[in-house]
Amino acid sequence: MPFILTLVGFVFLLYMIARFLKQSKSQKLNRLFRIGFAIILGLLAFLILVRGNIAVGGILGLLSFLSAQGGLWTFFTSGPAQSSGRPNLSNSPMTRTEALDILELSGHPGPSEIKDAHHRMMLKYHPDQGGSDYFASKLNQARDILL
Repeated sequence: MPFILTLVGFVFLLYMIARFLKQSKSQKLNRLFRIGFAIILGLLAFLILVRGNIAVGGILGLLSFLSAQGGLWTFFTSGPAQSSGRPNLSNSPMTRTEALDILELSGHPGPSEIKDAHHRMMLKYHPDQGGSDYFASKLNQARDILL
């Protein structure tokens, strides 16, 4: 049981450091922590294997390998997966291309096409219809940018 709690603690610590490093964008520091955690997880895997728990040791060994290769860091720092084909709705300023994607338009639509697309999407995603306030505000922002 203490090994499982230690493992959970290490994974949580790895997650917090990975999120911090994503914000700092320092490649050297990122690599240092990635390799450091790989070594720590590898040693922990070895100790657990010596104690006879092959399954947990194998999982820790795999996590150590993934940490050294960068896959574990990518998993912890990646955002939620896009579902339902919607465009990414980040807090950064919206570009014309993103506005076209949000309103499901392409090319150079005219004002009437933009208004029709906005109306159609608003009927579909309005908060009163079960949509979110955030997406409705993005629809309005996309319409304003294109018009």
